[in-house]
Amino acid sequence: MLKNTFSLTDQGYAKVIKGILLTALHNLSTMFPAILLLLLASDMVQNYLGTNTKSISLFSYWGTALFLLLFIYWVYRWTYKETYISAYEESANTRISLAEKIRKLPLSYFGNRDLSDLTSTLMDDTTTVEHTLATGVAELFGGIISSIVILLTLFFYDWRMSLSLFICLPVSLVVLAISNKVSSSSNWKNREAKLGVSEGIQEYLENIKLVQTSPQKEAYRMGMEQKIKKVVRTSMIYELVMGIFISSAYNILRVGLGLVVVTGSYLITHGELDLIGFLLFLFVSARIYDPLTTVFFKTGEFFYSLVSASRIREIQKYPSQMGNADIKLNSYDITFDHVSFAYNTDEIIHDVSFVAKQGEITALVGPSGCGKSTLSKLASRFWDVSKGKITIDGKNINDIDPETLLSYFSIVFQDVVLFNDTIYNNIKIGKLDATKEEIIAAARMARCEDFIHKLPHGYDTVIGENGKTISGGERQRISIARAFLKNAPIVLLDEATASLDPENETLIQEAIGKLIRNKTVLIIAHRLRSIEDCDKIVVLKAGKIQEVGRHQELMELKGLYHHLFELQRKSSIWGFGGFE
Repeated sequence: MLKNTFSLTDQGYAKVIKGILLTALHNLSTMFPAILLLLLASDMVQNYLGTNTKSISLFSYWGTALFLLLFIYWVYRWTYKETYISAYEESANTRISLAEKIRKLPLSYFGNRDLSDLTSTLMDDTTTVEHTLATGVAELFGGIISSIVILLTLFFYDWRMSLSLFICLPVSLVVLAISNKVSSSSNWKNREAKLGVSEGIQEYLENIKLVQTSPQKEAYRMGMEQKIKKVVRTSMIYELVMGIFISSAYNILRVGLGLVVVTGSYLITHGELDLIGFLLFLFVSARIYDPLTTVFFKTGEFFYSLVSASRIREIQKYPSQMGNADIKLNSYDITFDHVSFAYNTDEIIHDVSFVAKQGEITALVGPSGCGKSTLSKLASRFWDVSKGKITIDGKNINDIDPETLLSYFSIVFQDVVLFNDTIYNNIKIGKLDATKEEIIAAARMARCEDFIHKLPHGYDTVIGENGKTISGGERQRISIARAFLKNAPIVLLDEATASLDPENETLIQEAIGKLIRNKTVLIIAHRLRSIEDCDKIVVLKAGKIQEVGRHQELMELKGLYHHLFELQRKSSIWGFGGFE
């Protein structure tokens, strides 16, 4: 149960079980001083009554006490190592396995989840589970085991006193079970409220320029305040509900101590229990409730962590993109064979068929939202097709491991992603074993050197999160440099020069001409003048192919391509006074 609930590795699960058993041993070891004290009290009473003629050996008691102290310390150190340290190691494994899992998920998964939601799972949920594994699970189940062992031991000594001591325990456990049922919904509401705050903060930071210049910024601030108040309210409700139930269970359990006194007094007065036996149960009663009290309070923590654990399991169980890493591609024609694709439940690509041939440039054009970018992402298997198939070298790309498949692609998307690292390392991502000379050559081809040399540390300049310290055109040129460096046989260009000034655009297009020589090239184009010389132009509308051909052929058809081309031509000569 624990292994599946908290998504533990085999090694982590073994260490958790070991921690539970050691915690139980530690709880039992702390009972030994009470037994030693009881034996000392027994000797003292017998000496006082004259029933024991032997003198009390304080040296032996002190020696035994010292041995017990060292034993308890040793058990505690061992327990600490196997619970706290192992829990943090397992938490690190969980974070790494989650990152690996996320890396293998299709992009369709991320379309259904907010970034703040995933970040919250990676950070907050794993921290909650980590804390529970470190302090909750071992003490909870260790306390249960040690209590059962003590109960069975005492039962053989005197079942009546044992029954008095533990008769309230089943009632307390029923109360705890009810608490989980009652508090489960408020626990989930509390988690959703916290997620709402995380999403709101991320949205604020991403749109801070717009918020600061908007007349609605006060309304936005009030909205954030309401989200935070909701977290406070849901947290208080959950804490109140769990507090009532746990306190009730705790106080019900404590009634057993009074029952021990009453039952013991009755048995002593009737000569059915001696004084030493009575003192034994009093000592044990005072000590046994400590691990049981810990069990009750850790139960609340355990229930609270179940929501976080279920969110982690949701990611771990989501189907990964699989494939054979040993498949090799020798030619690079990309064939779309009756391809359809549904995003969530809405089909946005409908029965698309065409071939992007090696050594040719194939352009995808059409109105905004027609499916151009979606087709390029399907070709690189960022998403898996819903119907039909896409093949390269006659091999279905769904049979190829995604990372192996992407090793054949150089991709330049319009939305450039850069890391908070140096320019040198951001370019090197295109080819991790690249030499310095290769990286500089790729940067030169992408016309990066003119702005790199102006930076304070040149190639070693850290450019901030997603390259926030450089311009959009400079960011795009770094992305193009990556593609030059990788030099893969298949090239996907999604409006690769959209953020460049006219002078650099001309230079980059010349460089791209060298990059794509004898390769399979798929271009997503918005500016139709840039793809007039393409070997094949696929015109899309609402996820369907409307026309296929070269520029001149499509212009002669007087169809959708001609219409879009003429609109762009007219807009290019538009001035403040109308057409010039």
